[in-house]
Amino acid sequence: MASATGTVRHPKGPAEPPTGPDAAAFLKALLDSSVGAKALIGLTGVGLVLFVISHMIGNLKIFQGPDAINGYAYFLKHDIGSLLWVARAGLLLIFVLHLALAIRLKLRSAAARPVAYAHPGSVQATVASRTMIWTGVVILLFTLFHLAHYTFAWVKGAHVPDPATGQLVYKNYLDLVDHKGRHDVYEMMVAGFSNGYIVVLYLVSQVFLFVHLRHGIPSVFQTLGLKNARFHGPIDILGLVLALLILIGNSAIVVAVQLGWVQSQYKTP
Repeated sequence: MASATGTVRHPKGPAEPPTGPDAAAFLKALLDSSVGAKALIGLTGVGLVLFVISHMIGNLKIFQGPDAINGYAYFLKHDIGSLLWVARAGLLLIFVLHLALAIRLKLRSAAARPVAYAHPGSVQATVASRTMIWTGVVILLFTLFHLAHYTFAWVKGAHVPDPATGQLVYKNYLDLVDHKGRHDVYEMMVAGFSNGYIVVLYLVSQVFLFVHLRHGIPSVFQTLGLKNARFHGPIDILGLVLALLILIGNSAIVVAVQLGWVQSQYKTP
């Protein structure tokens, strides 16, 4: 049967090509859209918060002793293997995407109103909401330092006894081995948080993380359309509680080492 334009399509002829946008075009449109960018910021934020919580829980095993945290690290390195590096790269990519989209939205908002409001909206905004971009940048810089410090061991090492002489020798973090032949993460963390400057850097960074999460967690619910007048209060409380738990948990590890509650297994001469 002829169509309205007078053309005829043979029933056994080649299939007509799809007329909708392809995946690349859809992704480009999603990233370029303010609504889509906000949704991606929220979703990547959820992933990052879940990682921060799981990472903290794993590190808290230091309070159970060397065997617990070294066994946990061995599981991550050997049982998960190369997938661990894929996960690390993916998390870093998600972090960069999260921050880049947030910065772009902020710049777009500023460009859309070059003349400031007579009564700025920041009067009613919290410190956390006004500094989200800056706290995000600080957290990214801290994350890069954290990777250099513990993952790549570029910052410092630790003094441990030499098996042959029994004398304390200076070793790279990655060369630390416990009595079971596993990477001695316990001794690495104790050595790392025995340095006062590094302790201050970590604690200050945790405060920045707390400020960021305090506003960021409730914002995720709002961005995804899950926050209304009925749940406004409970969601804000949830954001405060989670941010506070992360601050206390991560800081407790640093403070415990610095105060000697978690000590090296090796005695200094």
